[in-house]
Amino acid sequence: MLPYRHHFVTLGLIALGFPAGLGAADAPSGLFDQASHDSTGFGMDAARIDSQITLAIPAGKAAEVYAYLRATYAESNTKLKEAFPALDLKGDQQVDVSNFTDRYFDTPDLELYASGSTIRFRTRVNTTNPEDRKSGRQLVQMKVTPDGRFDLRTELKFEVKPSRKFRDGDDASPLLRLVDRLQRSDLKSAIRRIGIDPYRLQEVVTIQQTRKRVYLYLAGENFLSFSVDEFKSGILWSTARASSVDIGLVENAYTQADAARRADLWRIREFLVQDLKERFPGLKVNDTEKYSLIMAQLLDDVPSMRFLVRHRLL
Repeated sequence: MLPYRHHFVTLGLIALGFPAGLGAADAPSGLFDQASHDSTGFGMDAARIDSQITLAIPAGKAAEVYAYLRATYAESNTKLKEAFPALDLKGDQQVDVSNFTDRYFDTPDLELYASGSTIRFRTRVNTTNPEDRKSGRQLVQMKVTPDGRFDLRTELKFEVKPSRKFRDGDDASPLLRLVDRLQRSDLKSAIRRIGIDPYRLQEVVTIQQTRKRVYLYLAGENFLSFSVDEFKSGILWSTARASSVDIGLVENAYTQADAARRADLWRIREFLVQDLKERFPGLKVNDTEKYSLIMAQLLDDVPSMRFLVRHRLL
């Protein structure tokens, strides 16, 4: 039984009808109204922008990429000062390493895998700062992204409390039973909008991940982070592995910024991405979720995996 505490579900608004041709800042007010909600709120009316680019790291290079980011952006401000002399930019020297256990859900026919979408139940532990308010947090996330357009992802979150008693069909669902009863209808509606029956979702695979982060500040506000992720999963005789670096603008900082500040944030992010690509030519933009990367390896190595999933034998 899961501990009784608050959890979260986040949902990419592209799934709810956000046109793929729009930029995140251009979302129609009926779907995404930056001024009408608290960015820490819950439900389908509390959207937050997630502006992130992911670069796949060649095998064996994750430690080197992280060391470069630490040395260049956490322990020194020289490169940032030279590139943006008019801006008060500074890196955080604090070391931040977290471990995640991600339990991914899909239908028996792997419909989410086929579509590139993901739903996961996450447990995180900050190994360097036990006092981190997010350490020990458990959340369920659903992400839907247009092909390769991580910059268009926006998120919703639903407050969740796991069921203690079986009252209805939702409590029989390994996913829905986590959600606050008052918000389950909202969540089910969101899932159905991407053509998935929420009652068919089952746990498929668990991915273990280590994340090392470097934070950047503008005028004293955390606005961006680098995340070097190493992740793996094993089924039967097969172990799938991959690593990536994410460069993401902090949702609240970007959502609440005016047009001029947003332009500065994007310029900085693009500079950082280009610097990484020049320093590590092997880095390639990745438009695939971790779940899809791992599943592709496992399905290739374990021919019977689809049979095992379909018949709930994993």
